[in-house]
Amino acid sequence: MGWLWSSGGSSTANEKLDPSLREFLEREAPTGPKPSLPAKPAPDPQTPTQKPASKAAIPVVPPESQFQDGRYAHLWKNYTPQHILDERGKTEQDKLRDIVESFNDRKAAIKEAALENCALEYLRQYECFQKPNLKSTMTLCRAESREFNRCYDMQAKFLKALGFLTMDTRSPEQTEIMQMHADKLYQQLKEQEALIKKAEEEGQPIPQFESVLSRQNVARAVAGKRLSIQPSIYPDDEEEIWSQIKTSSREEYERKLTELPTRDQEIERKALLGELRAQAGISKQVEEAFIQERISRMKRKEAGEATIGDTIKRLWGWK
Repeated sequence: MGWLWSSGGSSTANEKLDPSLREFLEREAPTGPKPSLPAKPAPDPQTPTQKPASKAAIPVVPPESQFQDGRYAHLWKNYTPQHILDERGKTEQDKLRDIVESFNDRKAAIKEAALENCALEYLRQYECFQKPNLKSTMTLCRAESREFNRCYDMQAKFLKALGFLTMDTRSPEQTEIMQMHADKLYQQLKEQEALIKKAEEEGQPIPQFESVLSRQNVARAVAGKRLSIQPSIYPDDEEEIWSQIKTSSREEYERKLTELPTRDQEIERKALLGELRAQAGISKQVEEAFIQERISRMKRKEAGEATIGDTIKRLWGWK
């Protein structure tokens, strides 16, 4: 490997190279003008120079292009994103499996988000079990466990109420903002409970607070944020959602709600609505997948390309 370097004392990198290597590089180096990137599309000469070019005049390129000013637009004309190509190659069974897996992932993500928001409460419970004092030993860390379980349960309910379970497409940043909103609402709930407890201990009138999930409280919690929670938590479909539930099931839900403390009833109701709304959304997607599968079977039958599976489904009475 000694031929890569010379023993000269020059400070430049070119002179440090061995003469034979430097001669080879100079001989093989490309000649001629260096290639350059194409210039931005020239404006139409008929367009007045004082008026900026409209966005409609710029050739449309997909977001995957590095040049959003319209360069290389002709190369992107027939481009199809990879996720669309992957979707085209999926069977009806694959699409149904993706829907179910996506919903299960959302349910698992709620648990992870609630656990992250309750990290401090979990740490106190963990430290209590690891290094208990006399009181903790006698109570088996009951206070710390109750605090953590309360936090975990309420955080999960807030996330459901805010629409975390819905199948709406959102970025990781939006998911994180929603998680932060849930934690902020829980901190408001703790402040309210602390004021109520203090008033009870001092014999003062119990202060009355509006629900943590009221329109006003949610609006204050999400003020200035880039994620719109308002349409997710307060859509005008509450009656429509309840109409899809059996009367006996709805009565059972309402009976259980009345057994809870008054301050917890609204939170439980909003969390339940968020969960029912998510279930209605996944049911709609599954129904659409079945409709698309039925259309595909009909097309294959008309083209004389029906499969054995199509025949079995028809014999079983599938529409």
